[in-house]
Amino acid sequence: MRRYGQPGDAVSPVVGVMLMLAVTVMIAAIVSTYAGGFSGGAEKSPQSSLRAATDLDLHRIYFSHNGGDPFTLSSIDVVLRSGENKTSLSTTDAGGSKLKAFEVVGSGGSSDTTVRAGDTFFIEGEDYGSGTGMQFGSLILTNDSKTTWLVVDKETGKTISMGEFYL
Repeated sequence: MRRYGQPGDAVSPVVGVMLMLAVTVMIAAIVSTYAGGFSGGAEKSPQSSLRAATDLDLHRIYFSHNGGDPFTLSSIDVVLRSGENKTSLSTTDAGGSKLKAFEVVGSGGSSDTTVRAGDTFFIEGEDYGSGTGMQFGSLILTNDSKTTWLVVDKETGKTISMGEFYL
C-alpha cells in the first residue's frame, strides 16, 4: 500500500503546470507578433504647438508655430467655429469666395510651404462691417465673438493643434 507525502508525489503536477505555462507564453508571443504587424503601417499625424492672432485691418488670422513637428500647408485644413457656425479652409480655397489667401508669411509665393517651429502662416478673409469683423465664406467673425480653431491633418483626420481667440 502506497502512502501519500513520499518524495516524487508532486513532480508530475508541477511539470504539467510548467508545460501549460510555457505553451501559453509561446501562443501569446506568436499572437502578439502577428497582431503587431498590423499597426506598423499606420501614419502618424504631426503634433505642433500653434498660437493664433488676428488682424482686423488685413482680415487675417495668423498662426505661429511655437514648436513640434513641421507640416505643409497643403496637408492641413483650418477649421473655424463661432457659435453654431463653422467652416473648413484649405489651400485649395485660396483665391476663391471663401478665402483670399492661405500662405506662409514671407514666402513671397515660394513653392516651399513647409511650416516649421518659428514660422507663421495666415489665412485671409473678406472685410465684414467696416473693420468690425471678418468673413470666411459663410462664416462671419465679429467683434467680441469667441472663435475656436483647429488645424487638422488631412491624411489622418487628426488634430495637429487647437485653440481659441476673441476678436
